[in-house]
Amino acid sequence: MNVRALATAVVSGAACVAFTLAPAATPAQTVVPVPAEPCTSGWVCGWTGPDYTGVASFVSQDMPRYPETTAYVGFNGGESVWNSARTWSRNGRLWGRCVTVYNSAEYRGRSRTIRPDQGIARIPASFGNIHSNRFHTCRLT
Repeated sequence: MNVRALATAVVSGAACVAFTLAPAATPAQTVVPVPAEPCTSGWVCGWTGPDYTGVASFVSQDMPRYPETTAYVGFNGGESVWNSARTWSRNGRLWGRCVTVYNSAEYRGRSRTIRPDQGIARIPASFGNIHSNRFHTCRLT
């Protein structure tokens, strides 16, 4: 065996030993923030701050336009949103009341659909604020 072949074998063997002796890496679990104070069942809640913090606003019906009042500041100036709508079983499948939020009034512009008991902890700046929402039935399983 020449020097080059011997060096390759030694390096390969060392890499193998290092690999088998190294502890297995475990993937870090992603922590998904949830509201500290729950959003009332059947409602969608918007907060002025990220991670469901700040002033909260609540809606339980379709809203083609949020009025420019403090009652809707969690949407018009919001940074996080949570869907606390209900779920039900029918014909062996799970269904729910999803909500689609839009960054413009009258259900226009960019949209995101949020399933029940889920939210957006940090609405991306590229999305903007939520200015309308529409509820709809969605199949979950």
